[in-house]
Amino acid sequence: MKYKYFYSLLLVVNIVFYHAQVSDAVKKMAQPLNTLSYAESSHIGYGGEESKIYNQFKKIAKIASNDELYFYAMNGSNALRVYSGQELFKRNDKRFLGVYTFYSSNPLIMQYTLGCVTQNKNISEFLKDEVYSAQDYISLRDQLLKSKDKHDEISKIQLRQITDQGYGKLTEENVKSVKKQLEKIDNKKSN
Repeated sequence: MKYKYFYSLLLVVNIVFYHAQVSDAVKKMAQPLNTLSYAESSHIGYGGEESKIYNQFKKIAKIASNDELYFYAMNGSNALRVYSGQELFKRNDKRFLGVYTFYSSNPLIMQYTLGCVTQNKNISEFLKDEVYSAQDYISLRDQLLKSKDKHDEISKIQLRQITDQGYGKLTEENVKSVKKQLEKIDNKKSN
């Protein structure tokens, strides 16, 4: 019983400490997303319209530090949790694995719209989906950069879109390493 109170107090102190570490600019930008229990991909619906929710998060990601993203990945609304976790992965932040482990062990089911398909899954599954789809983006990016036609207009647009999605610096080796770690985490959980 004594430990229960200790861990509760530790959690409260941790949240207060980290919340104090989130800048006012990031807090203000995150406010519209801080109540959302669902998230969306960059383009949604049959027509592929840009998601206002996702675009709002991209503005946050441009100014947020990794520490601020980690705070929101662990303490924000469902939208902020999944987006921040995905962004930590794209930035190759090792805390991504901790976020994945947490949601793998403590499932939090949420709604996510990818294109025109809406799914309800655990946040850890959405984070894992991000890791496995990243390899395709990175492979395409690397092919476009090696291509002789990289200066044509279509290639430039594709490269810009891949970079806008956050895959400007992540490498295939980074993704392979994270995949191995996810497999280890999943294997521990199933044993």
